[in-house]
Amino acid sequence: MKQLPETIGAALRATANRYPDRTAVVSEQKRITFKALDQDADSLARALQELGVGPSDHVAILMTNDLEWGLVWMAVVRLGAVLVPINTRYRKEEVAYILRQSDAKVLFTMDRYWNTDYLAMIREIVPDLGGADQPIHSSELPALRAVIAWRDQSNRGVENIQDMLARGRRLDTALPSVDPAGGAIIVYTSGTTGFPKGAMHSHIILQNVANIARALRIEPGDAILGHMPFYHVAGTCTELLPTILLGGTLVTMPQWKPDVALDLIAAERIAIFGGIPTHFIDCIDQIRRQPRDTSCLKSAWIGGATVTPDVARAARDELHIRSLQAVYGMTETTSTTTLSDFDDPIEVVCENKGKPIGDFEVVVFDPVQNVPVPAGAVGEVRVRGHLVMMGYYKNPEATAEVMTPDGWFRTGDLGVFDEQGYLKITGRLKEMFIVGGSNAYPAEIERMLQTHPKIKQAVVVGVPDARLGEVGLAYVQTEAGSELTEREVIDFCKSLMADYKVPRHVRVVQVFPLTSTGKIQRGELAKSAVQSLERDRMPQR
Repeated sequence: MKQLPETIGAALRATANRYPDRTAVVSEQKRITFKALDQDADSLARALQELGVGPSDHVAILMTNDLEWGLVWMAVVRLGAVLVPINTRYRKEEVAYILRQSDAKVLFTMDRYWNTDYLAMIREIVPDLGGADQPIHSSELPALRAVIAWRDQSNRGVENIQDMLARGRRLDTALPSVDPAGGAIIVYTSGTTGFPKGAMHSHIILQNVANIARALRIEPGDAILGHMPFYHVAGTCTELLPTILLGGTLVTMPQWKPDVALDLIAAERIAIFGGIPTHFIDCIDQIRRQPRDTSCLKSAWIGGATVTPDVARAARDELHIRSLQAVYGMTETTSTTTLSDFDDPIEVVCENKGKPIGDFEVVVFDPVQNVPVPAGAVGEVRVRGHLVMMGYYKNPEATAEVMTPDGWFRTGDLGVFDEQGYLKITGRLKEMFIVGGSNAYPAEIERMLQTHPKIKQAVVVGVPDARLGEVGLAYVQTEAGSELTEREVIDFCKSLMADYKVPRHVRVVQVFPLTSTGKIQRGELAKSAVQSLERDRMPQR
């Protein structure tokens, strides 16, 4: 690959100059060429500039995967501003927290989608939401100045993206120069304190996007399936940005439906695919029912949860993927730290092993002695280099917990290198569990559970699940004299939190097992949870 552009906006410009008439994005609504995307990014940027958005300002986006998602980001980075994606499954309180903590100046939001009225939710968060020409002045969200709808044409007091584009095309104002070391995106990931943390990344993420493209052998013209949520680093760094950098075609999916995914793979001749094991399990089941021609698949990454050998082999053989590659990475390391090699045998993928993909450091440390350990020894995986985040936004305490003074990012994961240089993740120091590829943090779920008037205390642990890898099991201790059913707890959770955080199992307990110092023995609860589920699954005699 030639020398990388310094900024994401420059990457789009270079690709538009090289392949002006090539289709950049295919969505439900339309297709757009790189030339048109580049021009629209400038127009939307000028309209945002007129609203007062400039370098280092934060622009939030609450939208599903679509052409406009990428357009908004390209416009934002053209101004040297920073995008703040919001999980589309978040509820009112979760959305409000991100908007407040991120100091978002503008919010792009879906109007209505999935039978959800997102604009109504935003009006609950910002009751004094003004009209299209009236800046917002909210005591709860002092930084917020404007809300812009996705496609809303009902004139419900907000502008939509098409209005903004039309206005921007009439402007000829100059756009600012952009600092490559400045922020480009803040991706929120939940933390052990129970509140989401915003991992800040600069335009330097293009370096790791180039690493990812090289490892997966993504080439100009390759079609990439855009089904991983763009609010997640996997969607932005393995799907959207490789398209912008290399001149591929991004085929977006607003929600995961395996039959639709297979239809798109066959119709659009998708070359690059990737996802959590659940995505592959779903596709395998669907293609067995209705065969399609997926021989176009060149490479696919798989990770985010343990990959079992049966799934890996079936994915490669039945989906006709030339190369299936095991991935390991985190939000804080721009999605991908290691990948198995393109030509590796399937046995490597079955063992969930990979090698570092770029010119950065990955070392296994003894977490107690704080020194590197030799190959074959298990320790904490630490990463240092350009792929590591700039830090957590407005959270120096959390940043200091994971970043050492000499620049190492402490992943909290346990791993081991073998003699061939492959890293295998063996466990987690943290209590986090992964539900279908989405990180779920017990402290955050417990904090929400304990707002229920009948719940005195709650402890959440991860338990194995055949389809999603892991799901939550909640132990709840009720207030004296209160009664609570499993259904009540689950329904309460569904009203408060994203679906992947909702515990699938509930156990009501009178007391928790405690250590001699009065701390809850989470390890004992986790063991008991697995045992109780195993008993439940045993056939009755």
